Amino acid sequence: MRVFPIDGVATTYESLTTATAVGFTSAKILPVTGNYVGKQARAVLISVETADIRFTFDGTTPTTTAVSAVGHLLRNGQSYEIFGEENVAKFQCINAVAASGAVVKCTFRF
Repeated sequence: MRVFPIDGVATTYESLTTATAVGFTSAKILPVTGNYVGKQARAVLISVETADIRFTFDGTTPTTTAVSAVGHLLRNGQSYEIFGEENVAKFQCINAVAASGAVVKCTFRF
């Protein structure tokens, strides 16, 4: 198991369901209350539960499994960290298979 240094302060959390392609809630990326108003999240830890997902962070919309599926595959039980303000803002995810109901847990760092 690879261990990464923690950079930034974890301040907010959300849970995404991925029946369709979704990104992070804008108020989580750019808080409107609290100590980080006016600052943008610079990293987000995502953990996948229930079913696999496909994700992108370049502005491309991910698609479900098919001959030409779009996005990186992240399996149920795996975690991944998105670094960089622009990558965080452009993140999107969807169920890897159209019939599954994946849940993505997200912790934002500033």
